Amino acid sequence: MLKENFPGEYPYTAGVFPFKREGEDPTRMFAGEGGPERTNRRFHYVSLGMPAHRLSTAFDSVTLYGNDPDYRPDIYGKIGNSGVSICCLDDAKKLYSGFNLADPKTSVSMTINGPAAMLTGFFMNAAIDQQCELYIKKHGQEVTVQEKINEIFKRKNSPRPSYQGDLPKGNDGLGLMLLGVTGDQVLPADVYAKIKTETLAQVRGTVQADILKEDQAQNTCIFSTEFALRLMGDMQDYFIRNKIRNFYSVSISGYHIAEAGANPITQLAFTLANGFTYVEYYASRGMSIDDFAPNLSFFFSNGIDPEYAVIGRVARRIWAKAMKLKYNAKERSQMLKYHIQTSGRSFHAQEIDFNDIRTTLQALYATYDNCNSLHTNAYDEAITTPTEESVRRAMAIQLIINRELGLAKNENPLQGAFVIEELTDLVEEAVLLEFDRITERGGVLGAMETMYQRGKIQEESLYYETLKHTGEFPIIGVNTFLSSKGSPTVMPKEVIRATEEEKEYQIKMLQDLHARNADRTKELLRNLQVSAIRNENMFDTMMEAAKYCSLGQITSSLFEVGGQYRRNM
Repeated sequence: MLKENFPGEYPYTAGVFPFKREGEDPTRMFAGEGGPERTNRRFHYVSLGMPAHRLSTAFDSVTLYGNDPDYRPDIYGKIGNSGVSICCLDDAKKLYSGFNLADPKTSVSMTINGPAAMLTGFFMNAAIDQQCELYIKKHGQEVTVQEKINEIFKRKNSPRPSYQGDLPKGNDGLGLMLLGVTGDQVLPADVYAKIKTETLAQVRGTVQADILKEDQAQNTCIFSTEFALRLMGDMQDYFIRNKIRNFYSVSISGYHIAEAGANPITQLAFTLANGFTYVEYYASRGMSIDDFAPNLSFFFSNGIDPEYAVIGRVARRIWAKAMKLKYNAKERSQMLKYHIQTSGRSFHAQEIDFNDIRTTLQALYATYDNCNSLHTNAYDEAITTPTEESVRRAMAIQLIINRELGLAKNENPLQGAFVIEELTDLVEEAVLLEFDRITERGGVLGAMETMYQRGKIQEESLYYETLKHTGEFPIIGVNTFLSSKGSPTVMPKEVIRATEEEKEYQIKMLQDLHARNADRTKELLRNLQVSAIRNENMFDTMMEAAKYCSLGQITSSLFEVGGQYRRNM
């Protein structure tokens, strides 16, 4: 009973809930390309007719590094490529337009780390302004509000931002009424405050924000690790004070550790160790474990190795035991909830159709292990940003498993199987041994000083690549069972890239924003810097700055007080 038990019972090995969620598949689809409008159209395409909208957002590298779109040579070519370009509140409003962000059936995930706090500020303000819009319509104030908005833009002598192109099917335009302004500019202060409080308590989703795995594996760090941790702590403190219970302030991620080359054991050990580091840090700031632990979620990769069949089981068991026995946390804090993405690293540009078979098997691992959320990769991701056709096939994999496969209709088809229970015990033991190795090096942050995690990931990556090249690790259609033509690399029919018009519009829109809000931004950015220097909560002032300032302006102002990231060589 202490090792397995029923689903929904401590130590939650079999699952944190007694039964699967009814009326909502764990499907979460990933999109991000071009400007906010193009990604908004893809979001509506993948969620059309679905009872629940579970959206996952990929940002371009300009946004990931906290920069604004610009003509600078190292920025211009990257605007809107391999992710969506988002640099201000209006972009966030357009990106999620047509989805009610305060609806319990809408859940949004944002894959952003260095500038996570800024993007969360844009997202929260976009959600609040959506509810302000619904309030305006409900009370028949459209004409009055429109007059106020026209007056504001006449005074500023600036063009008003707008949604580029036609609205896609399923988009009712929600979120676009207040483009260029915020709810507090057109509604009485008390009404706005009430809407803000209610909205923050309702929004549902996740922001990645995991800075430790960035340093260890993915590399999109912009602030010093200490300052980035402080920003995360400020965000969590804001979440506690504003009763934001349904939005995860950090998604502790193993996916990038695995994609960088780690094996399943190392992925799980490093991710859980990072999770406990956040717990210790938040607790050291005086936050109560039961106030913040429910706001932590996890994100794992599911590859093809046997250990992936039990990755969720082991994670839930270790987390529950630590929360209960070490931190005396309540039940809700003991439940580890996680998202799975099938492994991009297991994909190959040769015989790309076979990638769908790999994804299907990886999705089965996740579904049978009661993951809380699942994203299936599109087969052409080995070469390009997914096309509509490949995304539809990726969606179909999950839908067929969830709606057609008989065994998946059972709540726990593999519970009690010898191989599953034996693997769970073996993987748990291996993870605890890795914890010992990290402890010997001074804990997670101490180990990072000597680059222990990066070194281990690189060694395991090299080992995997060596086995692949010698053929000891067989990969069908790549190093064994080749086709008569020798399985050459497949050239894609279509490569997704941002257009010149999208790039130019993003830059022009940003210049207008800077000109329009020039009188406000200086003071808001100064307040943000002062809160950083005085050790006050930076997210309080950032929520205000996010209304008028661009991403690059906020990042630059914080560089002056928090320092920039430098890799330890």
